[in-house]
Amino acid sequence: MKKGNVTNLVERICQEYGFTREAAQDTAMQMLENSPPVLAQNVEEWAKDQKLTDIYIGQYSLPMILAIWNSRDFLKALEVMIELGKGNTEIAELKIWNMRR
Repeated sequence: MKKGNVTNLVERICQEYGFTREAAQDTAMQMLENSPPVLAQNVEEWAKDQKLTDIYIGQYSLPMILAIWNSRDFLKALEVMIELGKGNTEIAELKIWNMRR
């Protein structure tokens, strides 16, 4: 992700979650480090407040998880997608459906 895009990501995290710039920077760096490369487009779209593209890992995509939860919690949904990317389907599905309750 380009430097300007990282700035957008940090700004969006601050805006959505009320993090300090330092905490948002740390979160952004962890997000970029841990996310499967296939999700880079979703991270960039979210940073720019654009509609998220359905990019599937297994049976799930970020927009799908957010819809299941009826939530805007991108960071939690990304955590689930990271679990799916690691092949931890059971853990990911537990997180998806427990958040629904």
